[in-house]
Amino acid sequence: MRLTVIGCGYVGLVTGACLAAAGHEVVCTDIDKARIDQLKAGKVPIYEEHLDEVLKRAVAEKKISYTADAGEAIRAGDVIFICVGTPPKESGEADLSAIDHVARQIAKEARTPKLVVEKSTVPALTGASLQKALAAYSSSNSIKFQVASNPEFLREGTAVGDFFHPDRIVVGVEDEESAAKLRKIYAPILQSSFHCPIHAGKCPKGVSGELLVTTISSAELIKHASNSFLALKISYANVIADICEKIGADVEEVTRAMGLDPRIGTQFLKAGLGFGGFCFPKDIRRSFIFPRRWALISICSRPRNVSTRNAWTAFSRRYTRPYG
Repeated sequence: MRLTVIGCGYVGLVTGACLAAAGHEVVCTDIDKARIDQLKAGKVPIYEEHLDEVLKRAVAEKKISYTADAGEAIRAGDVIFICVGTPPKESGEADLSAIDHVARQIAKEARTPKLVVEKSTVPALTGASLQKALAAYSSSNSIKFQVASNPEFLREGTAVGDFFHPDRIVVGVEDEESAAKLRKIYAPILQSSFHCPIHAGKCPKGVSGELLVTTISSAELIKHASNSFLALKISYANVIADICEKIGADVEEVTRAMGLDPRIGTQFLKAGLGFGGFCFPKDIRRSFIFPRRWALISICSRPRNVSTRNAWTAFSRRYTRPYG
């Protein structure tokens, strides 16, 4: 299929490269012309294991190309993946101005029907707003825009492997036609019918997950709910660590025993200095805004990484005392 990826950052570049490796014709565009020039010159602006190899192969097979002309990229693809940034505002809400800008570009430049896919991490109900924006900005009532949500679950350092061998692929749609297009796009991934750089071209059986078709709102919420729950597990382990320190128990013994219960699991159940990075804090702050907006009671009372703060305090107390 002919695909367009708007945004050549971390998510967009990995998405474009891997979809090209899966056999699709991909055109990538970015507002940063210097980044496009860099990619055209064969230089990868980010480091991610196997990404350089995947891009080189896709370029050699003429499956991927780059352009700074957004209109050219929009007209080239039947399906458009939006992979632009949605950084947090001071209030914690997502800044969706880039999404709106892209919607305006698509509506202006499209000459044929498009399936527009949210790949960026966005709050629930963004899909409905995107559909309205496409209709409002379009100068022609004859061009049909469909909207879908396809959240990413990529981890830094293993993003290429996560894309090629996902534990699940979530697609949120409002019609069967959109679902069929996304099934076709991801069929090579689910069938492992691509050259895999991780397994030397031949993947073992059972390494790809399931494609889940949901509503758009469900797909948007799945991403936030997943990240918030993982952050919750880390925070819970740190609370247990505080209790262990008070009563003389060993937190590693406690969490290991807890993790052996398959209902709990061992991952993200390690006490330490809490969590950082970009996604977890951002998504947790957003998870508090939505319940307040709809007059719901949040599962937590305060949107802050309390366990991280406490862990730093405990770490400082424990390891700086001998040198004080």
